[in-house]
Amino acid sequence: MFSFLSFKPIVALFQPVAATYLLVILLIMVIGKHIHNRCSDYDLDHELTAADNKAAAVSIAGYLFALGLILWGVITPNGETPITGFWSLVADLLATFLWGLLGIGLLEIANYLNDNYLLPNFSNRKEIIEDRNIGTGAVEAGTFIASGFIIKTVLSGSGTGFLTDLIGTLFYFAVGQAALLIFGRLYQKVSRFDLHDEIERDNAAAGVAFGLSMVAVGILVADYIATYNSIFGLIFWIPLSFFFLVTGRYIADKLLLPGALLDDEISRDRNWGAALIEGGLAIIIALVVGNLFFS
Repeated sequence: MFSFLSFKPIVALFQPVAATYLLVILLIMVIGKHIHNRCSDYDLDHELTAADNKAAAVSIAGYLFALGLILWGVITPNGETPITGFWSLVADLLATFLWGLLGIGLLEIANYLNDNYLLPNFSNRKEIIEDRNIGTGAVEAGTFIASGFIIKTVLSGSGTGFLTDLIGTLFYFAVGQAALLIFGRLYQKVSRFDLHDEIERDNAAAGVAFGLSMVAVGILVADYIATYNSIFGLIFWIPLSFFFLVTGRYIADKLLLPGALLDDEISRDRNWGAALIEGGLAIIIALVVGNLFFS
């Protein structure tokens, strides 16, 4: 009758196994940060502390959030054989560590692709380190998080064998990255301003709106992968999800910001508020659409 006075939940919270997993996760995040530091071709610690570079801070925050998503996917229960002893725990921790390292590698590949093909008209390194361009940092953060959602979903699927899981992970990761790059080109087409030019001119609003829209794409692609394994269905779903996001942008322009053009607010006025409304609506649409189609 007075179960709410029970001390059993307190006892249940003392789980040495959970603490062990947490230590492994923290170790992977430290390793991930060092690997990203090497791959970034600049000293992240210096930029974040001594240089107080907020553009680099936005980018690395997106990276760490994405890495956290991936590790969440790695440790999420997926119906495999439960841990029954010491060596079973060791084997599972080793698998967690190895899949975490794979996630780090995929995140760096995503970083390379997005830096070189999503924003090919300028050097991301120059914009972030020399110009301290927060817009570029926001785009990098958004694409990191979008890739993180996709990688998390792939890694948290039910296991069918290491080789099969590895092939499936690489395949769906490649398709997801292609979707992000294609949407980047589509976004440029439906915008009335030159996205690359605005970001290069330190327009943070343009980078924020675009980065949040990329997160929405990642959520929609991840929702499909989490539910189905048909590649033909995914090929059909990707343009359909683009339609929802482009429609959402039109709604933001005509209904949520009456009396003003969204593109003018972002490109001419550099309006952060308009950028947050556009990007926030894109993420809301992604969450609602995913729930409607895949719940």
